[in-house]
Amino acid sequence: MHAHERPSTLEPGRTYTCLMNDTPLYDAVVQRAQGCWATVTVVRPHPGRHEAQYTPGQSFDIKVQYYRFVERP
Repeated sequence: MHAHERPSTLEPGRTYTCLMNDTPLYDAVVQRAQGCWATVTVVRPHPGRHEAQYTPGQSFDIKVQYYRFVERP
């Protein structure tokens, strides 16, 4: 059964480091989180092989179940 709930730690307006398979991809502000999806705006891409795929200010929707989010201070 799929609950269609967003993670309790993911809050709009807050900045998170977005990780996939424990690899940090970028820091982003969550604009909206609804159900399984969130709209994020990239603040800073992290160095590495995925760095060129993300630019500051870029906004897009992501399926939250594929990522882990660590809140930035």
